[in-house]
Amino acid sequence: MNKNYKVVTINGIRGLIAVVFIVLGLIAGFIISPGWVCMKAWNYMVQDSNVVSQMNIYQGIILWTIIALSLYLLNNKQSLIGFNSFQGLSPEQIKDIMKRTREAELKMLKTVDLNKKDDLNVTETVSSDVKQEEPEEAGR
Repeated sequence: MNKNYKVVTINGIRGLIAVVFIVLGLIAGFIISPGWVCMKAWNYMVQDSNVVSQMNIYQGIILWTIIALSLYLLNNKQSLIGFNSFQGLSPEQIKDIMKRTREAELKMLKTVDLNKKDDLNVTETVSSDVKQEEPEEAGR
């Protein structure tokens, strides 16, 4: 059993209130406040424009979520989305791959040839044994 477990105990109503306070603080600090800032920044930029409407807090939170997820996906080293160009293989790498492929083919062909030769030797041995026994039986 893994002994690195950390046990968190919540004792009574004060513990529940503390957990709720911590969760609400995290939500307010990482979701609602940046969403409010996004809303204010958007409304400031479009205040003189009649084409684009102003946004409310819910739309600001959605905008913040889109921004945060985009930054996370694009900056994470182990991300699911990446923008890299394929450099291709150098001529030396291609020659090395071709050499290893030829060596593997030759090795495989040698083992197949050896197996065929072994099969032929076994067949010849069996047929020569049968031929030697037949005249003896016919002579009796």
